Amino acid sequence: MEDSSSRGPAATKPDWPGGAACVVCVTVHMDGPAVEVGRRQVPLGIHSRGRYSIRRGIPRHLEILARHNVPATFFMCGYDAEIVPGLMREVHTAGHEIAAHGYVHEGWDLGAEEPELLERTHRILSDCVGEAPVGWCSPSGRKSALTLPVLRQLGYVYDASEKDDDVPYLATIDGAVSEEMVILPNNTVSLDDVPAYREGQALAEEVLENWIQELHAIHRGAGYLHLTYHPRSGFGSGGPARASIVDRFLCQAAAVPGLRFMTLRDLAAHCLADPGAWRR
Repeated sequence: MEDSSSRGPAATKPDWPGGAACVVCVTVHMDGPAVEVGRRQVPLGIHSRGRYSIRRGIPRHLEILARHNVPATFFMCGYDAEIVPGLMREVHTAGHEIAAHGYVHEGWDLGAEEPELLERTHRILSDCVGEAPVGWCSPSGRKSALTLPVLRQLGYVYDASEKDDDVPYLATIDGAVSEEMVILPNNTVSLDDVPAYREGQALAEEVLENWIQELHAIHRGAGYLHLTYHPRSGFGSGGPARASIVDRFLCQAAAVPGLRFMTLRDLAAHCLADPGAWRR
């Protein structure tokens, strides 16, 4: 049993931008054919769900986000940017943030090749949209002692890979707390892919109910909701029924008093403007 003395205090509500009671960061993990290529699968037939993200999922969600006037953060793989650069530019032109998500959604321990892959994806995304990404989320949950030092050298200001807190906190790089990089935790209870639709075998309506319950609980509490979904077919929210619950969630969230939608980039800038408030 865990010693309760080792746990930190419950998260209190921080000072959110503009005095908001709750910030909602919508993050879209494109997860196109890069996922299958990273698994050494030909992205055809049963392995073509990433292509759905390109053809239908992202266009569908761009329309939903535009209708609700919600800015989102799109985590993109370098390989996907290489094969559909026009789609990346369309997302960027629509006012959304482009952030890094691996080259081929690496699902293995990278070892010494990690810096080169991080740098490659950074260069591809920068060249594609004409603006360097400043945020990263591990495509597989894996990180090493090399990850944050390399990202910081490349100019990144946030990492959205961790799942260990209710609110942002300053990153630790090479053993020291950094006032130039913040961790924006990814609240996995909100994920639409493996936890909900694959392992949970949930219906779309059940996922929506969970999201709404989380929204109201978080609004009453610390006030940071990081909603992640995937515009793929299969385990994601690309198809019509599952996309419709994203639509309905945004509609209901917009009616909550004191709620503010933000990109992760803007939230990171808010945190790093007063780094002392985000030490843990």
